[in-house]
Amino acid sequence: MQRLRFVLLTAVLCHWCQGQQRGLFPAVLNLASMAEISANATCGSLGPEMFCKLVEHVPGQPVRNPQCRICNQRSVKPFDAIMPELAKRSFRHSVDSVVCGSVRVRLRERLQHRIVMPVSECVFQIAYVIVKAANSPRPGNWILERSLDGVTFEPWQYYAITDTECLTRFNITPRTGPPSYTRDDEVICTSFYSKIPPLENGEIHTSLINGRPSADDPSPKLLNFTSARFIRLVFQRIRTLNADLMTLTLSDPRDIDPIVTRRYYYSIKDISVGGMCICYGHAKACPLNPVTKKFTCECEHNTCGESCDRCCPGYHQQAWMAGTFHTRHICEKCNCHGKAEECYFDQRVADLSLSLDIRGQRRGGGVCVGCSDYTAGTNCETCMPGFYRPVGVSADEENPCIPCSCDSDGSVKQSCVPDSDQATPSQPPGSCWCKEGFGGLRCDRCAVGYMGFPFCQRCNCSIDGSTNEDPCVTPCACKENVEGENCDRCKLGFYNLHRANQRGCEKCSCMGVSSLCSASTWTYQNESTLTGWHLVGLSGRTVWSVHRQTPPYLSVRNADVVTDLGSSYYWNAPGSYLGNKLTAYGGNLAYTVSYNTDQQEQSVIRVTSEPDLIIEGGGLKIMDGRFGQPVYPFSPSTNRIKLLPENFLDAGSAQPISRRDFLRVLANLTSMMVRASYSTEPSASLQVEMQQYREKIADASLQGDQRASAVEFCSCPAGYAGTSCEACIPGFRRVNGNLYNGVCEACHCHGHASHCDEVTGHCLDCIHHTTGPHCDTCLPGYYGNTTHGSPADCQLCTCPLSLPSNSFSPTCHLSKGGELLCDQCQPGYTGPRCDRCYNGYFGQPSVPGGSCQPCHCHGNLDLSTPDSCDPVTGRCLRCRQGYGGADCDSCAEGYYGDAITARNCQLLHRVVSLSVAVYLTDV
Repeated sequence: MQRLRFVLLTAVLCHWCQGQQRGLFPAVLNLASMAEISANATCGSLGPEMFCKLVEHVPGQPVRNPQCRICNQRSVKPFDAIMPELAKRSFRHSVDSVVCGSVRVRLRERLQHRIVMPVSECVFQIAYVIVKAANSPRPGNWILERSLDGVTFEPWQYYAITDTECLTRFNITPRTGPPSYTRDDEVICTSFYSKIPPLENGEIHTSLINGRPSADDPSPKLLNFTSARFIRLVFQRIRTLNADLMTLTLSDPRDIDPIVTRRYYYSIKDISVGGMCICYGHAKACPLNPVTKKFTCECEHNTCGESCDRCCPGYHQQAWMAGTFHTRHICEKCNCHGKAEECYFDQRVADLSLSLDIRGQRRGGGVCVGCSDYTAGTNCETCMPGFYRPVGVSADEENPCIPCSCDSDGSVKQSCVPDSDQATPSQPPGSCWCKEGFGGLRCDRCAVGYMGFPFCQRCNCSIDGSTNEDPCVTPCACKENVEGENCDRCKLGFYNLHRANQRGCEKCSCMGVSSLCSASTWTYQNESTLTGWHLVGLSGRTVWSVHRQTPPYLSVRNADVVTDLGSSYYWNAPGSYLGNKLTAYGGNLAYTVSYNTDQQEQSVIRVTSEPDLIIEGGGLKIMDGRFGQPVYPFSPSTNRIKLLPENFLDAGSAQPISRRDFLRVLANLTSMMVRASYSTEPSASLQVEMQQYREKIADASLQGDQRASAVEFCSCPAGYAGTSCEACIPGFRRVNGNLYNGVCEACHCHGHASHCDEVTGHCLDCIHHTTGPHCDTCLPGYYGNTTHGSPADCQLCTCPLSLPSNSFSPTCHLSKGGELLCDQCQPGYTGPRCDRCYNGYFGQPSVPGGSCQPCHCHGNLDLSTPDSCDPVTGRCLRCRQGYGGADCDSCAEGYYGDAITARNCQLLHRVVSLSVAVYLTDV
C-alpha cells in the first residue's frame, strides 16, 4: 500500500500549560501520515471500472468524456490507476485515493464499505479526525469508530444524511447545527457534514477534545474516550441526487442507467488524524524510536515508564498522579537521608503523617527500602536494633549509627535508645534497657537503691519513699506520706509512690467521698485524630469549619479568618477529646504546629499575650502555664505538656490551680483549644498548620508501654462509680449535681427505672408498664401495685380477656378487697370486668372473638325492666308498652301506628253510642 502524504501538524496547547507549575504535553502529530490504511472495497480492484464526476454528466455526450476515467488496480498506466487530478501524488496503494461503492451494488447487497487505519503500535490520545473527499460528495451515512485491539470497535461519532436518519438508522437523537457535546464521552449523531454541497473536495472535521466539558483539563473519562490504536470509517450510504429512487420503478437494479450509477461513489483523498502520545502530563516530547518503531515519552517530573505512568525509583514520597493543564504533580524524592535508593508509597503512612519529606515536613507516604549503614525506619532516620545515633550526629551523615555497648549482665537486651527522637531526659541516645536494680547508660553498675554489682540487690530503704542520701544505710527516713520500715508503701489515704514526689505519695481525691485508693494498673494509650476540628475566636462565639488536608493536617491562612475571628484564634478539639477524661491524668498531651510566611521571616515568633493551650470543664477555664512556646517558620514544632495541676494556671487570675480543681476540669471537659494564631498583626501573611495531636489516656487493655500510676483507683461507697467516684452507679442520682463531696442518692423508682433526674429525682424511662415521677403508677390498660419492685407488678387489664379483641375497657384497678374492676366499660357491656352484656344487648364477651351487639328489636324494648331481651341469643322478651311481635316489630293489640320506622304505636280509642228512649205516660 502506498503511503499517504506526510502532514505534520502541531497544536499549540493553551498558554497556561507551558507555565512552570503546569503539566507537560507532547505536540499533536498527524498519525495518519504513518499509517498502513486498508479498505474492503476499492475502485478497480476486480478489473477496469469507469467512473465520472457527478457535476459533469451531460446526456448525449460520448462515453469517453474528459471527466470520466478508467480505474484499474491491475493496470500499469497511472491514469488508469488513479484520477488525473490525483496522479501526481505519491501513494502507497493507488486505490486508496478512491474508495468506490456503486449505487447498483450498494442497493442490491447493502454493503458497508470500511477504511481501517492502525494509527500506532502505542495507544494515542486522538484530538481530531479530518476526512477530505476527492471528486465526489462527502459520505452520507457513516460511522467513525475507534479500537484498542483492532478487533472490537466502538463508535466515536455518527453521521447521517438527515436528522431523521439519526433516529431511524442509529437510534440517536440528532445534534442540530455544528457538533456540540455535553459529556466527555458523549457519542452524537450529526447531519452537519453530510450535505450535498460541495460536490467535491468537501471536508469533515471531527473534534474529539475541544468543546467537551473537561477539554481544558482532561478527565480520566475523556482520556479513555479519546484513546485509540485503530480508527475505522464505516460508510453505509452514498450521498446521491435521489438516484436511489430509480430502484422503486425498476424490477431489476441492473436495468439502471450505468451513466448515472458510475457517478455515485465514495472518494477520499486525505485523512488527517491529530493525536499525541499519552504521557499523563509528564512529557513534552514523544519521539519515534527508530528501533522499536514506537513513539516513546521522554518523561520528566521524575516519572518513568513508556507512558510516564509511574514514579521513578526513589521518588515515591507522594502518590503518582497525572499532570494536568493546571498542576504538574511532580513525583517527589523520598527523604532517605542518603541511605537508600529505593522507596515506595504507603497511604497509611501518609494518613498518619509518619514520613518526613525532603523539606523536613511530615507530608507524604514515602517508605525507604534497604536502608544502609545500619539505619532503619520509614526515612532511614533511626538505627537498627543494637545501634544508635549519638546526640549531635545528623541522620544525613555518613555512618551515623554506631553499635550499642550494653553490659550483658545488667541489660535486658543488646539494644539501646536509637536516636534523640525516642530519647527522654533520663535516657539519652545510646542508653541501654536495664534490668531491675541496674543503672548507668550501659547498665554496667547498680542503680540507686541497689548494691553489689553484678547482682545488684535492693537496699533496705526505698529510693522512692525515703529521704536517705544512701538508701543502703539504715535506718530509713520516710517521706511525709510514706510509711513502713523500708519506706516502701503509701500511708492510708495516699497512692502512687514516686521518687519525683517530694512527699512520696499523692493524696487520694476520690471526689471527697472516700479516702481509700490505689495506683492504676492500666497503661496509657494514644488518642489521635485530626477529624472534626474547627477554628474559634478567643471569645468562642465565631466558628470556622476546617477541612482536613491530605496527607492529614489542618491548615489555615491568617488572611482568610482574621477579619471574622480576630487576631487570636484557636483550633478547637472535636467531641472525642471531651467528656470524662480523668484517666488522662498524668499522661502527656502533644501537638505539632508550624507556620509559613511570605516574608521569609526566620526569627522565632513568640506571642506572649495569649496562652498556647486552653482547657475548659466543670465550669472552670485553665491554661498552659508556659506562655508563647517557640514556633519557627517552615519547621514543625512539637509541644508537650503533662496533664498535672502544677503545669496549668487559672485562665482568669493566672494563679496556680489545685489538684481538686484540675480533676474537676478533667471530669467533664467541654472545650480544648490549641493556639492557631502566631501574629497580632491583622495583615500578617501566615499559613498555620497543625500536623498531629496526641493525648495519652489510661486504658484497661494493658497494651501500652507506660503504666498510668498517676490515675487513682478509689474504693467508692455504695452508689458511687468511676475511677475517682465521680459518677453514680445506675439507679442512683447525684444530688444537685455536685461533683466534689457530692451525694449519690438512690433513685426512688421501685425497681422500674435505672436512672433519674439529678435535680428533681424524677425517674427516667420507666419500664415494666409503669409511669409517674417515681414509676409508681401502672400505665393505662394495666393494674397492680408498683411498690413491690417486681417486673410483674403491673398486669394487663382483662376486661374480660387479655386479647385485644376481648378487651372492652381501657382502664382497670384493684378494689379495696383486691378484686379487679374494669372502670370504663364500653357501651353495651357491664359487670366488674365488662364480662356481660348490658340490658338491650346480647353476645358472649368472655368467649375469644365474642362481643355485645344491640338486640334486633327495632328499638322497641322495655329497658326499664331487666332482661328485656335474651343476653345470649338476643331474642326480644319484653317489648315496651304498645309494641309486640317476636321482634317488637308491630303494634300490640289495641294499638295502631308504625312500629318500625316512625315507632308511633298509639292506643286505639273506642266510641260507644247510646240511644235513650223516653216514653210519656199519663198519670
